[in-house]
This record gives sequence, C-alpha cells and structure tokens, in this order.
Amino acid sequence: MKIQNKIALIFTALTAGIILSLSIFIYIFASESISASFFHRLEVRADIVGHAAIEENESLTSIYYDIKQRHLGDLPFEKHRVMKGQADQISKEKLPMPASFYNDLYKSAPARFFKNDTSYIGLNIKKEGKNVMVISSAVDLYGLAEMDNLKNLLVIGFLIAMVFVFTFGKLFSNEVFKPIRLIIRNVKGINALNLHQRLVIDNSNDDIEALSRTFNDMLDRLEITFEIQNNFVSNASHEFKTPLTVISGEAELGLSVPGLPENAAHSFRNIFKESEKLEHLATSMLSLAQTGFDGKKEQWEDVRIDELILSVKEAVDKIIPDNKVAVNFDNLPEDEQKLVVNGNKVLLKAAFTNVVLNSCKYSDNKTVGIVIRADQSYSVVEILDEGIGIPEREIGQIFVPFFRASNTEKYKGYGIGLPLANNIIRMHQGKIEVKSKVGEGTQFLTYLPFRYF
Repeated sequence: MKIQNKIALIFTALTAGIILSLSIFIYIFASESISASFFHRLEVRADIVGHAAIEENESLTSIYYDIKQRHLGDLPFEKHRVMKGQADQISKEKLPMPASFYNDLYKSAPARFFKNDTSYIGLNIKKEGKNVMVISSAVDLYGLAEMDNLKNLLVIGFLIAMVFVFTFGKLFSNEVFKPIRLIIRNVKGINALNLHQRLVIDNSNDDIEALSRTFNDMLDRLEITFEIQNNFVSNASHEFKTPLTVISGEAELGLSVPGLPENAAHSFRNIFKESEKLEHLATSMLSLAQTGFDGKKEQWEDVRIDELILSVKEAVDKIIPDNKVAVNFDNLPEDEQKLVVNGNKVLLKAAFTNVVLNSCKYSDNKTVGIVIRADQSYSVVEILDEGIGIPEREIGQIFVPFFRASNTEKYKGYGIGLPLANNIIRMHQGKIEVKSKVGEGTQFLTYLPFRYF
C-alpha cells in the first residue's frame, strides 16, 4: 500500500474515532435528557392521581382529575396503580421492577425504572396522617421516535463525514507527497547512461530539499565510481591481454624448438595451458565488470527469444558437439509479440549460453531441456537439467562472483558464468529463479519483460 493511501486511511480512522465518540456522547446525553423529562411529566401526573386518591372530599378529587385532564392530558399507555394501607400489598402486583425500586418507594423517595420502552415511577404520598403509594407507567412514543431520528441522523452524518474526510485526506496526502513522487519519477529516469543528471532542488528548507540533496550527493559518488570502473575496465582489457598473449606465444615458440628435452616441453605445455586459463579468467572477469555498468557501448534492439535460443543452441553445438540439449517450442504463445524483448543480443546470447553450458557440464552431458513460453508480462525461458543439483543452503549464493557449490570439486570452473548471466538479465529488467535438488537436477527460470507494442 502506498504511504499516501496509508496516511489517508489513518487520518480517516482517527477522525472516525473522534466523530463516533462525539456521536455516542450526544446520543447518551439526549437519551438521558429526554428520559428525565418524561419521568418528570409522569411524576407530576402520578402526584395528582395520588393526591386525588388521598382526598376524602369527592369534589376535591374531581378537581384534581379535572386539572390533570385539562392541563396535562394523558400520556401514551398511561396507567396508575394506587395502593392504600400496608406497603407489602405492592408485592402482590405483577410488575417487573427490581427490589431497589421498592426500597426507594418505602423510603418515600421517588422511584424510577425503565424496561421494554416503558417508564415506571413510584411515589409515596403522605398527607394529614394518610398514606398512599402510586405506581405509574407510560410509554414515551414521541421520545422514542425522537431518539430513533437522532440515531439515524448521527449514523447518516457519520457516513457522509467519513466520505468527505477520506476524500479530503486523500487530496491532502496526494498534495503532500507530490514532491516525493516527482523525486521518484526523476530518480527512475537516471541510469548508467545518464548519471550526469541531477534532481532539481527547491530552496524550501524542508525535508524534501534535504532528500533531494542527499540523492544528488549519492549520484555524485556513483558517477565518480562508475567513471573509475569504466577507466579500469577499458585499460585492464588491454593491459591484461597483451602480456598473456606474449606468454602463450612464447610458450608455443618454445614448444616448436626441435630437440627440446621432455621436461622443458612439459613446462612449456603447462605454461601455455595455464596462460590460456588465465586469459579466459581475465576475459570473464572483465565481462562481469562490464555488465555492472555498461550498456552504452552496445546497441539495443528488438530480440526474438525463440531465435535467440536457437543461436544459443548453435553456440553450444560448437563448444560441445555431442551435447544433448533439446529445445521445446510446444508452449510458444499464440501472440508472437510476447516473444520480443528489447535488449542487447550479444549479451543475452552470452547469458543463456553460460547457463546452458553450466547445465551440460554439471549434468555430465545428460539431457538438458529448454522450454520457451510467456505469461502476462514476461517471456519465460526454462532450462532444466538432470545434473548433480545444488545444495539447498547454497542456492542463494550461486550468483555471487567466484562462489562454487560444495559438490562441484571435480568440475573445472571459476564461479563467474552464473553471476555474469544474472547481471545481464538484471540489466534487461528481468530475473532468474533457481529450483534445485541434489542428485536430481536444477531448473533455471529466466524472466524477461516482453516489448509492448
């Protein structure tokens, strides 16, 4: 997930928590206020009913009820239970109130209880030595409707607020990260071919300016390093080959001398053989070094993978005439464009040739299969051998220069072929995956992005 999206989501979540807490507070406060107001209204009516019941004068009783009816009216589902005499008569009523309700009532304190949308109040009224207990109940239909409306309003308001918060959070994070995206786009455009380019620095005196300066400092160091390496490779290519050519030439000349003693001939042959090894090693090392930065000396073009693999097979045939390399074209994609990659044909041929030669060497020239196919983004070349395999713990190191697996003692090599192939594939924005099992063989899966037309 992109950081700007993560910031927008975190901002939305924090705001949602604040708004939700505020909404819950408003809902509880409104509910308590409406409930208290309704209890008070019900108590006023219960008080009138109690005083009317305690009066012995019927005319006064009728006045109480007339006042209630004229000025207060009845509440929805309003009921009153009036009990005179002993308080234990209340327990005979089948009412859902808890014991605390009756305890308050016995103490002459107003008792309140709410259950199943019904409000209950209890009053203990005393007047002139007389005592009545009134338990009244009613349903606050208007209050309940008001709370439902408030709840719907808060939920809808919360959802609308979240949409706006996320939208503005997205716009805010997008604006904040705009300079960083610009830096990323510019850095992506810098490679070994244009290391002289630098990021544009705004004098904003902020973290973005510091990041841009840090990148430019890093590019300065990289450019210097690449120039040093470039000069070394260019000079070493000549300086190494010239004395090696002289050594091998002198050894051949020594071998051509007539009547040369056997021990001297043996020494010359060893010199010639080792000089060839050294020349091959130097050439391989130089090639490996060049793939680390070079790409401007060779022309890149559209390369068909199937044709490239056929040229690899021809090269292997010349080096190992009795090889058992078999190319399988059964899985070629119907769309031929998925076989076309943009790259350097010479380097790609060298990479695949190294892998195939390795498979032939470490399988003692057993069958090596090559399968060409494609997926949604890559042209895929699978190279499968039946060789000695690679120990599982060492697979991660096979692309390290000069590393050789622990089971390769009897095979000659320098540990350069696979690192060279890996560097070339990475230069072409591809990747190599390796699966291997000791004693059964190794599978190399090479992925190269095909050219989009």
